[in-house]
Amino acid sequence: MSISKFQDQLDEMVASYENVTSGWTGDILECNDCFKDIICFKFLMNAESWWDDILPPIIINQREFIQRIYDFSDDSLLSNMIRDDIYLYLEGHLREMVQDSFDKVNNAHEETFAGYEAGQ
Repeated sequence: MSISKFQDQLDEMVASYENVTSGWTGDILECNDCFKDIICFKFLMNAESWWDDILPPIIINQREFIQRIYDFSDDSLLSNMIRDDIYLYLEGHLREMVQDSFDKVNNAHEETFAGYEAGQ
């Protein structure tokens, strides 16, 4: 799994979410918790290098732990707390990735810093 695979999945998820959510501007902060959980899960499944930063060191089978927290969750208080904490840890990174994906899906171009055009 890789980040590039996640980015492809993210483009599809963003396009789908945009179709069912009117007025969404691409900011992950505006998304519902279910969508945020899906994004976190897909990111983690494709970004194994982040596991040691996010998961407690006592977890032996990290992939299974992530799958159980997101896929087989009984929606217990503990599962919700862990998912919320993971989201908060990833929020800044995922916010940028979701916005970039939203802009890509909508063919939005970044505005160039005015100083560069003026030779500054």
